[in-house]
Parts: sequence; structure tokens; C-alpha cells
Amino acid sequence: MRAGAKTLTAGTAVLTVLATWPAGAVAASGEEPCRINTDAAVIRRAPAKNAAKAGIGYRDQTCRFHGYTRDVAWAHITMKSSGVDGWVDRTLISTAKEQLAPTGS
Repeated sequence: MRAGAKTLTAGTAVLTVLATWPAGAVAASGEEPCRINTDAAVIRRAPAKNAAKAGIGYRDQTCRFHGYTRDVAWAHITMKSSGVDGWVDRTLISTAKEQLAPTGS
């Protein structure tokens, strides 16, 4: 290796991946089940109210929760039935296992 050349380390790779995530997004170390707890939740492509819509989740549909933005305002989810992946307002989902029972209308 020539003098001054840098090698790619696992830490550098992680920083590279995080640099491509939406601003304010945080990588999660794991996933957990979640459920939509409102009549309709708009799933956005980025954690912002003006971001393009990726889809809609409806009450009691299940999803996978991946993590929150740093300010904990947005939740990164993937809908189980459709595979739509995106961001929703954190108040529109339930993640605690005891809160995952269907809510009914």
C-alpha cells in the first residue's frame, strides 16, 4: 500500500451508509412489530410532512418498526402486507407488544 493511502474500515462503511440516509434519520439496531393505530397513516419517502407519499397504512394493519429520527418525531416502518417502506408520524403507530392487539373502531 502506498504511503498516505486509506483503507476502508467497517466504521467508514457505516458512516458512508448513514450519509446517504435522509437528514435526521437514525439507523436502528433491530426491528420490532408495530401496528397502525389511526384510521389512515400516510407513509412518506422521507421523514418530512412535505416528502412524497410512498403509501398509506390503515388501522390495525401490521408493520415492522426500524427506528426513529433523532428528534423521535418520525418512525421508519415497512408495511407487512404491501412491503411499502417509509416514514410515518411516530404517534400513528404502536410498537409496545401489549399495545399491538387490534384496536377496533
